[in-house]
Amino acid sequence: MTEKKTPKIIEIFNKFFITGIFSGYMPIAPGSWGSLFACIILWFAWPSLWYIQLVVIIIFYFIAVYFSDIGIKYFGPDDGHIVIDEWAGQAVALFMAPHNIICYILGFFLFRLFDIVKPPPARQWEKISGGTGVVADDIAAGVYAAVVLHLIITLLRSWGIQWIG
Repeated sequence: MTEKKTPKIIEIFNKFFITGIFSGYMPIAPGSWGSLFACIILWFAWPSLWYIQLVVIIIFYFIAVYFSDIGIKYFGPDDGHIVIDEWAGQAVALFMAPHNIICYILGFFLFRLFDIVKPPPARQWEKISGGTGVVADDIAAGVYAAVVLHLIITLLRSWGIQWIG
């Protein structure tokens, strides 16, 4: 039995999502480029209501797992071209963050830090097979980044610094 060849237009469509609008093809640090592209898109399209953000994150998680599974078939396990997981994690990192350039920059750097360092359980979740493992460690990094971002915002506000959000 021969395997069906994916039509070229479907392959391009899949890679568009898998690579985060093709940001995964950047030659250096594609994960960081994917996160940056995600921040830019979120800046313009992120809903302001937290419960809508939560629904978007949940739906996007399943989309990211689906396309990461496909990405593994195209590129191999957790290849650098697959950055849809960074998009999902970056959305988590900016969950309920004020729509403020400083918050988005901090959210970006905090997410990249936690995605690279992978404190537990992120490192263990990364070893889960398939698209679930590809996305799970980024969700964990996003949670860490969101918690630290909101702690920073709260601390700065307690010091009377309101420009952060």
